Amino acid sequence: MTSDSAGLQILIVGGGLAGLAAASFLREQNEVTVLERSNLDFSRNDYVIGVAPNTHRLLLEQGIEDSHLKATDLTYIWACNAEGKLIRETLSESLARFGATTIFTRGDTYSGDLIIGADGINSVIRAAVLSTHSGSVDVAGGVAAVPSGLAAYLCTIPKAMLCDDPVLAFQTGEKSGMAAFLGTHPRKRVLVVPADSENFQIVAYHPEDRWVEQFMQSRSSIIKDVPAERAVEDFLDFHPSVQKMLANATALDVWRIRDLDQLPVWHSGKAILIGDAAHAVTPHSGHGFNIAFEDGEALGYFLWDITSAAQVPAALANFETIHIPRAHMVQLASRHIGGLLSEEERKKIGQFDYGAFITKVHGCACYISLLD
Repeated sequence: MTSDSAGLQILIVGGGLAGLAAASFLREQNEVTVLERSNLDFSRNDYVIGVAPNTHRLLLEQGIEDSHLKATDLTYIWACNAEGKLIRETLSESLARFGATTIFTRGDTYSGDLIIGADGINSVIRAAVLSTHSGSVDVAGGVAAVPSGLAAYLCTIPKAMLCDDPVLAFQTGEKSGMAAFLGTHPRKRVLVVPADSENFQIVAYHPEDRWVEQFMQSRSSIIKDVPAERAVEDFLDFHPSVQKMLANATALDVWRIRDLDQLPVWHSGKAILIGDAAHAVTPHSGHGFNIAFEDGEALGYFLWDITSAAQVPAALANFETIHIPRAHMVQLASRHIGGLLSEEERKKIGQFDYGAFITKVHGCACYISLLD
């Protein structure tokens, strides 16, 4: 995809959510080329992303109307224990290395004033950017994705299945939101999230042990079409209604949960990392997409009045100064929510304050009530 505008020649490596978001904010004043290795495929529609209020506002500014999003409201969060008893309800109050030239394996060469690495958690641009900083900052281990030790079953189920179960039906009433079912194992939880008006998505976290060999052999973070009985086996300590929900799921996939350690730098010369290439986050906070989308908006802001390629490195440094601390906060919070911090880290940080996190991320408070 290439834009017609004059200005900087910008190459975006990766046509995922982060790359396309950056293109949308940069194309007005620049010539933007998006390079994506995969063919466009819009047939996969059973994965859900969370859009926070700040990102929703940016989408509207970019001309994306609510009618385009096919979204469902998420105004409540419920937590249930292994017996199916509701234990918590939450209500939100507001409804020089780079010139920049890159050469690809098939021999094509592209040149530009700026390279944006939006090529995901397995980014090749990241390795090139970080290699220029070896010895000047600590980037040890930052190139590779970090397995969390968790995997998650993913599937969608019809709303009618919840309506017919007295334990699960509360989620299908007037209150719209996400339910978290907890068991006796500290690293297992089952999330049930509205996907659209007729379906819910299940995300069932569990230790990845039984899948590690298959993940390594396939060199993929997704194992598709897993038998439902495998999921049921992993959640025998959960309420029978949760087991039944998993047993009736179709098209069940297993996703390896990974993220990145916090990187102190995202840019080198005229190249910058964004999205999962810079700050891959576990899904527990629900803010990976939102921070990636903010990357694009922030780049558009800092490059808005740039008139020559010589000004690009300084603009990228300013972008880092503002945006890296915010992304690091989300990365840390997501590990905290998922129970992925070390004992030393937990002692240092203390108990996670979800309300304070929500207020920091998008400026609205959160009310939490504990129910008998």
